[in-house]
Amino acid sequence: MPTTANQSKTATKTESSLLSRIAFGILGLLLTGIVLVYAVLYFGSVTGEEFSPDTFKRRKFSYLELPLFRVQISPTRRTDNTNDLEKYLVAQKLLATGAKPENRWDLVFGSQGVRYGFQGDARILCQYLDATNKDGDNIWLKWSEEHVEMAKVVWPAIAKVARQELYSFIPELFVLARSATTPDQLQQSIDQTLADKYLMTAETFKALNEDDFAAELFAEALNHAPERTESLQGREKAIDEDATAQDKEESSDDHPDDSQ
Repeated sequence: MPTTANQSKTATKTESSLLSRIAFGILGLLLTGIVLVYAVLYFGSVTGEEFSPDTFKRRKFSYLELPLFRVQISPTRRTDNTNDLEKYLVAQKLLATGAKPENRWDLVFGSQGVRYGFQGDARILCQYLDATNKDGDNIWLKWSEEHVEMAKVVWPAIAKVARQELYSFIPELFVLARSATTPDQLQQSIDQTLADKYLMTAETFKALNEDDFAAELFAEALNHAPERTESLQGREKAIDEDATAQDKEESSDDHPDDSQ
């Protein structure tokens, strides 16, 4: 039979071994937790900026999500990032607004973790809104203050196409604003340019069988250049094709094939 001393020694070793396993287990959990936290912060941190074409406000956003699973695990934090030019345009009422603005937010840019970045179409406009000269002055704020009457022409046009998500139209409008010498000349240039762009885009969507949107674009082309009969004809044709397709679909639903 083992002596009392041997029994005590064995119990001490057993207790020490148990404590060691517990300590290693706790250490393993801590290390796992640290790795998970690091992974979330390194790969799951989502940040970016959004722009509202309805209000010409900007805001930054950030939140955390689980990497791979793309599950958001923290509330979205938003902070206002509207610049002086955007505030000026709103204060001077240079941006026409509808009765019920959608207050849509379009992506300017974003990033996930520290490596993956992405951009939205709104960045096209925001690059102009943020443009500065060598002295650090906002270029288009200064231009708008010095060319008030022309600013009243170009900014509503810019806001309009932004609200239609046609940001690709915007660069040429800024070029026209730079080169125009009078508000009337600027308005005529904008009308002709937008008519061309609406018409070309409408034809593209019409070819893709997006007749509803094509009809809207044809109508916009006509608004800017009423003398262009081809835009009216294209609009009417797009509407007719859309109506015909809908009639055929409804007829097919009302009279299913009896053989089926």
